[in-house]
Amino acid sequence: MCHYLIDISELSQVSRYNITLCKIHEISTAHTIGTTACFFMTKRLYNFFPGGGSDPGINPSFVVELKATCPQNGDVNVRLPIDRGSERVFDKQILQNIKDGFAVLESDSRLNDDIITNAIIDSYLGILSPIFGPSFEADFVESIVKMGHIGVKTGQQGHVRRLCAAFS
Repeated sequence: MCHYLIDISELSQVSRYNITLCKIHEISTAHTIGTTACFFMTKRLYNFFPGGGSDPGINPSFVVELKATCPQNGDVNVRLPIDRGSERVFDKQILQNIKDGFAVLESDSRLNDDIITNAIIDSYLGILSPIFGPSFEADFVESIVKMGHIGVKTGQQGHVRRLCAAFS
């Protein structure tokens, strides 16, 4: 999971790997499961603008909820679910949360700001999507498999980490 900020124009640069913006969007929905630390929320909640203030992309009622969990100058190690309401289930609730301003991570929230990625969200949330629209689950799997082929180093050029959170 990445915690750094990236904008839509930077995401689209991955086209050199034959990965579309749509695929990057689908990969980012992996945030449907898991938690993040308050450390990654501080700027978004308290210092989004040079003079302070919260990210206007966050639903105002959610700002109150997030600030209660992650108070200013509080414990930055406190964990909060990334996908409000279904943090232990792989589903497309993350997309509804993004659409409604309940995205915890800024990178997820920015998906709602761009006309192209917003249309992708809408395509999965449409009333007829389960029947005629794209399959969120199938598209996610396809995207992850494709991402697994990006610049894979084999033999003496690379190795697989045994502990993903540590450099080896």
